[in-house]
Amino acid sequence: MRKNILLKRYNSIIENISNIKNSHNINYDITLVAVTKYSSIEVINDFLELKLSTPLAESKAQSLRDRSNIIKNADWHFIGGVQKNKIKYITGVASLIQSLDSIDTLLFMDEYSKKNGIVQNVLLQFNISDESQKNGFAINAYKMVYDKSLELNNINVLGLMGMAKYTDDISVINKEFESLRVIYDNIKSEYRNEIFNTLSMGMSSDYEIAIKQGSNMVRIGSTLFEDLI
Repeated sequence: MRKNILLKRYNSIIENISNIKNSHNINYDITLVAVTKYSSIEVINDFLELKLSTPLAESKAQSLRDRSNIIKNADWHFIGGVQKNKIKYITGVASLIQSLDSIDTLLFMDEYSKKNGIVQNVLLQFNISDESQKNGFAINAYKMVYDKSLELNNINVLGLMGMAKYTDDISVINKEFESLRVIYDNIKSEYRNEIFNTLSMGMSSDYEIAIKQGSNMVRIGSTLFEDLI
């Protein structure tokens, strides 16, 4: 029964994404990342048994460490705040760390990766809503941040991530997502780095707006897993 609900919800999201792509002439793939941070191990296993080839994401370093040790057959992403003392729990465990948000952390992760023979894929997180409680680089610092990342041998920056303000004002959400897409486009056109190809924007409440603004990766949690135990 639970697997049927999961599959129905997943298919509904995929259909909605397809409709958005068709109506806005979008011809590139959009990756759905399933955010499992509030789900039980049993629900996650049921989801994986659907064999949908969908990455899973956790927002707490210890949770990623613990769950990846239990669930071996998953492609894990990390989407939470990155703390230096917990880098060992996520580096080399997550195939993509979406939330690198400071130069110090970037340097520390590069050094840790070098010592452990890892090349870690990451996204740079920008604080597009300009809220003090949210992590992320300032939009106007993007060139300095990306230039610095290119000096690191054990970090691959694959793109950018951002979270819009939680608001009913669609114009605000549009503007914030657009601001990240603009610097994403600027980096792509200026540097022409082939591995830089991911723009992660949009969650359950706003992924439709994010896709219309150019997102090619959405992070969906509650729409998939809400009320399932």
